[in-house]
Amino acid sequence: MLRPRIVASLAGALLLYSLIGFLAVPYLITQYAVPAVAEKIRHPVSVKDVAFNPFTLALTIDGLEIREPDQTPLLGFEQFSVNVHAKTLLLRAYAFEEIRLVMPFVSMKVSAEGKMNLLGLLPPPQPGAEAAGGSKKPSGGGASVPLEIGLLTIERGIVEFRDESKPKPFELSIVPIQISLRNFTTVRGGENAYAFTAEIGKGESLAWEGRVSLEPVESDGKLSLSGVRLRPLAQYVQDRVGFEVRQGQLSIGGQYHIDLKGEAPNIVVSDGTLSIIDLAIGEKGADAPVVSIPSFAIDGLGVDVLKKQVAAVHVHSAGARFEVWINPGGVLNYQQLFAASGEPERAAGKQQTEAAAVAAPEHPWSIDIKEVVLNNYRAIFEDRTLERPSHLEIDGFDLTVKGLKLPLRQALGVDVAFKLNQAGRVGAKGSVTVDPLTADLDLNVKEVGLRPFQPYLDPFADIDVRDGVLELGGKLHIAKEHSRSPFLTYQGNLAVNRVSITDRQDFDELLSWRRLGLNRVVLDVEPTSVKIGEVVLQEPAVSLVVQSDGTLNLAQIAKHPPLESSAQPVKPAPEKPAKPVPVNIEAVKLINASATFRDRSIQPAVKVGISELTGSIKGLSSRELAKAEVLLTGKVDRVAPLQIKGQINPLSEDAYTDLAVKFENVDLLAASSYAGKYAGYPITKGKLFLDLAYKIAKKELAGENKVLIDQLTFGGKTESPDATSLPVPLAVALLKDRKGQIDVDLPVRGNLDDPDFKYGRVLLNTLLNLLGKVATSPLSLVGALIGGSGDELRFVEFPAGRSEWGEAETKKLAALVTVLTERPGLSLDITGAADRQADRRVLAERQLREQLRQAKLKEAGGSDREVKPDSPLPAEEEASLVAARFAQQFPSAGASEKPAPSVSEMKARLLEAMVVEEAALRLLARERAERIREWLIQEGEIGEARIFLVEAALKEGTGTTVQTDLNLAAR
Repeated sequence: MLRPRIVASLAGALLLYSLIGFLAVPYLITQYAVPAVAEKIRHPVSVKDVAFNPFTLALTIDGLEIREPDQTPLLGFEQFSVNVHAKTLLLRAYAFEEIRLVMPFVSMKVSAEGKMNLLGLLPPPQPGAEAAGGSKKPSGGGASVPLEIGLLTIERGIVEFRDESKPKPFELSIVPIQISLRNFTTVRGGENAYAFTAEIGKGESLAWEGRVSLEPVESDGKLSLSGVRLRPLAQYVQDRVGFEVRQGQLSIGGQYHIDLKGEAPNIVVSDGTLSIIDLAIGEKGADAPVVSIPSFAIDGLGVDVLKKQVAAVHVHSAGARFEVWINPGGVLNYQQLFAASGEPERAAGKQQTEAAAVAAPEHPWSIDIKEVVLNNYRAIFEDRTLERPSHLEIDGFDLTVKGLKLPLRQALGVDVAFKLNQAGRVGAKGSVTVDPLTADLDLNVKEVGLRPFQPYLDPFADIDVRDGVLELGGKLHIAKEHSRSPFLTYQGNLAVNRVSITDRQDFDELLSWRRLGLNRVVLDVEPTSVKIGEVVLQEPAVSLVVQSDGTLNLAQIAKHPPLESSAQPVKPAPEKPAKPVPVNIEAVKLINASATFRDRSIQPAVKVGISELTGSIKGLSSRELAKAEVLLTGKVDRVAPLQIKGQINPLSEDAYTDLAVKFENVDLLAASSYAGKYAGYPITKGKLFLDLAYKIAKKELAGENKVLIDQLTFGGKTESPDATSLPVPLAVALLKDRKGQIDVDLPVRGNLDDPDFKYGRVLLNTLLNLLGKVATSPLSLVGALIGGSGDELRFVEFPAGRSEWGEAETKKLAALVTVLTERPGLSLDITGAADRQADRRVLAERQLREQLRQAKLKEAGGSDREVKPDSPLPAEEEASLVAARFAQQFPSAGASEKPAPSVSEMKARLLEAMVVEEAALRLLARERAERIREWLIQEGEIGEARIFLVEAALKEGTGTTVQTDLNLAAR
């Protein structure tokens, strides 16, 4: 009987257990547990179905959903199932054979006020709970209950996140989430294999697999995050930065090891990879991105947190593009782009930076990258601080750096090359050490154009650099610590080629050259010295133009900033004279140089040029005693030879010059316009020869300007208002010899330190003094021809009343013949002269003698042939005749005067009363001029066409001789 009862009891118990398991448990969960949870979290909770198998200890819940008060889904799942392991009932452990969660979802939302919706599921704090909790000490001891899960799977999980507290709401969805976890245990020494995969978005995935041990916490595994779109992530912090991430994908992966059993966590990453593709960053609101990086990858990435080490085998990026500019305020666009937005953030960042500087770690992180390779980078730079923005473009930028280690105390292998403004190529290869700064590089620069740098010249010069390229090749050495060697040394070549510079106003070419090369350059800095093996200047050409307003084109090039009226002049502090830089140039070669001068201020315009100027300067040095040998040859107007020869030392502190410059057969027709305007006569013919010699030593200038002009011929007078009043034709005639040549020496002397000394002014004054002598004393210019001053030829001296001259005057006339013979361009003006006093007295004496002679003849009956004209009379006879003549002319004077006048007094009275007609004086003056003309023609053999008689002049004098003036004139 007992056995059936036992069986019945067992059957009843089994039935009751089944009823409780299959029916009661689901009922209690749906009818009591779910409402209790809803009340607790103050959110609606619903469950579609609950099933429990008491025999397999499997619980299944379908369609759990927690909603917002407005019935918006908050979180839930499609199905949750768990199989409890039997040993959970027998042992003190939580053991599950399987936990499976199908399609769980979470909808997280941050409101505009910054509140997270999930926090609303937490029960409100009880009064006093915080204080009680704070005073309650954690209970000690007690080992934790072990947890074991045979299989944990999460299928098709969904996480939705939306943050409405941002200016632009941020949304992120992670779907589907797949998690697989096998043999998970918290028992010491247990190892659990796991796997986790999820799709964050379309094409975005997260994968995680490996093993884990919880006691102690230790894990090894592999993590992979691929295809993560950066734009949604960046939007979450968009309000804190000044840029926008337009696009880009991030992928990371690698092996890891985590060990938390020590005092400090040990995290090691190995065989890691990181890649970013199609990254584009731009300004907010702008269309085009300013940073574009198609690919960036790190391979062989390793991180050791405990050792603070980061290592990578290879860093590679290609095809990046950067838009860079400096705005008018002088700020780089990237400074604004990547600066934190808002003052609070900037202040916080500043505080963090200062704090980090104060609390710098004793053992900083080290970074070791074996190779960094950048390929085909491009950057476009615009300087908007200039009135006309400058544009520079770097293209095809390739960079390889080997052995990159931080801190940067080891040498880096560097190889960089790029194109500048499409045509230029720049390269550098070698090693660089950052701390302390040391560099050894091979530099190579080719075809770098100068025109893109034109805007930097605009504030200083009104010119356009139309063409020109820079070339450089050599070795550069830099050493910050250089106690016994220079800080910088460059050895190599430098060239600026194909240069063309034009005047911006008239678009005329000012300066050009084919090549300017500096070969075998050795440049040292700190201490500074320059050595150049050879300077080659090939086909340089300079154009000097006087504009129509009289200004020189070069004077209009420089721009001078306006002076501020409020600015006060600041006296510069006295400075110690800097020690001159040692400079040595072995040779300077000038090849086919030319210079053109145009004067548009005069009509017709003047044009003259120097061409084919070729030669060398050897031995230039800043050493005091060095003398460089100069030899240059060229042509003026493509025909006339030019030579410059001598020694110079322009680089020394006390400049030295000893040069001889020669011009031969320079045609003067080019200067005809100047002659017509300033001399009043255009040049129709003539050639110029110059022999210049200049010496400068100890600031003293001694210049010899020997000028030879051949066959100078003037045209008709121009009546120019600017013409000089000096007798230019006469000057030419005076200076031109019978060969048709003018030979003049114009010496210049002066001290270069004298502020009043100006070479041009001194030379001009010398020339004006020469011309001034023409007006004041023309004969002084020909004194060298006769061995005297020439001033003595200005007149011929005659005895009073006579037309004959003495031997001394004959010598004068002979000298004058020499002058007229050597100066065929001269004519002679003879101004006959008579003196109203001296000549009248002699003529009166001559008339009185004639009257006395006639009285003598009358007494002798006209037969006394011994009484000749001008022959003296015997004294007694003369006294008798004078007394008779006096009594006849002054009948009452002799009787009334007591005592009676003497013979001399009577003779004086007679002479005083004698009337000499002006016609007699003029006749004497003309006779004198004619006698001079006759002598010059007959004795001197001077053509009568060159001698002119000028109207007689009557003078007032007191001497016994009379001077007849001689004046030279141009024919």
